[in-house]
Amino acid sequence: MSGSRAAIDVVREAVSGLVGPVAVTGATGWLGSVAVDLLYEAFALEAPTRVVAFASTARDVSVADGRTARVHPLAALRTMDPAPQALLHLAFLTPDRMASLGADEYGRRNRSITEAVELAVRTYRPAWLVVASSGAVYGDAGARGAHPYVELKRDAEARLQAAADEVGATCVVPRIFSLAGPRLPQDGRYALGDLLAMAAEGGPLTVRAGHQVRRTYCGADEVVALALWAAASGRSLVFDTGGELVELGDLALEVAKLHGLHADAVRRAPSDGSPADVYAGDGRAMQALADEARLPLRSLVELIGESVARPPARSTT
Repeated sequence: MSGSRAAIDVVREAVSGLVGPVAVTGATGWLGSVAVDLLYEAFALEAPTRVVAFASTARDVSVADGRTARVHPLAALRTMDPAPQALLHLAFLTPDRMASLGADEYGRRNRSITEAVELAVRTYRPAWLVVASSGAVYGDAGARGAHPYVELKRDAEARLQAAADEVGATCVVPRIFSLAGPRLPQDGRYALGDLLAMAAEGGPLTVRAGHQVRRTYCGADEVVALALWAAASGRSLVFDTGGELVELGDLALEVAKLHGLHADAVRRAPSDGSPADVYAGDGRAMQALADEARLPLRSLVELIGESVARPPARSTT
């Protein structure tokens, strides 16, 4: 791509016209940590006053450039002064949390997060709102056995888009499928992170599914950069994350190769005859944004390598 650049270059240009602070919710999660890293680099010495981070509780976290960022409790979002000119809403309890919280509490907490951000949008009237959503919203509405996460995400999208429209804010909603890259958690929540953790221990890399599992992967930093790029252009839009479609067994082989392991290190459960599990975004809109921003989307091999390059955000207190 002629004149191509990196995600940080896209972010730096996107936020160059902002004069007020940028609020980031979910700042200690994976995507939030990546966003804080990028914004701190983009704002350079001004970052501590220009980037205001929020999570469930107050703490200090390490930023990629070695600085420490203060994270405020989400409740403090309602008393920001000065008001945010842009709001990146990246906070949501992931589906795995329902097992420990129970369905009622899980729903209550996620609705509370959405309500806090909805109130902030109506109160502060930011110029931009970025809302991280999920490809799960395409699931069958009201389907028996559907996880509450699906309806909670749909509700969050609708409410926050309505709030943005009410105050004249540009609203960009990336619907996220599968991500890779720096700060990927390797604690079993994500297939790629799980495979990388197994490979780091020397294998074996066990694929437990007895059927085809196909996913599309792109970089977490690419999603943040392109969402900000779209917001800076003044276009309210929804886009799927895209990337290369890969079957989980082939993904495991690439991870094994990266760690110098033989293909025999990958072990797979016997076929159970089940239909393929395909969770893949339509990446055409994201690719169009990337072409416009001159941001080459990285290959799967590059993303796998970068997924072990930087650890997840950690608290320093």
